[in-house]
Amino acid sequence: MKILHVVSCCLLSALCVVESAVMNVKDVVGGQVMFGCSFTLAGNNIKYFCKGTCSGKDILVQTNGRKNVSQGRYSIDDNRYGVFYVTIKNLRKPDSGTYWCGVDRTIKDTYQEVYLTVTDGK
Repeated sequence: MKILHVVSCCLLSALCVVESAVMNVKDVVGGQVMFGCSFTLAGNNIKYFCKGTCSGKDILVQTNGRKNVSQGRYSIDDNRYGVFYVTIKNLRKPDSGTYWCGVDRTIKDTYQEVYLTVTDGK
């Protein structure tokens, strides 16, 4: 079912190439999550983390050539060896939902789907 969801999202957006299965992350209100997004041949490409269509205001944080960047509660640490780490701090219940790790590519960007669950308590 999850694969069908990813395929339908990509077909509708016509700009999505997914590199791996959905990553599920979970923590409690007030906590923080950190997870790695893995991509092949990403090197110095711009990396970003987004919710929704991954354009404009949907992009929560992006590297723009820098290895480490923060924007509000979101940050990216890019090791430039195929993995970049996203951190979301001070989690809130409305943060729950589907996000995307993305890598800027010449023809079509590549994505990894992330599903975040924020609960009231452990």
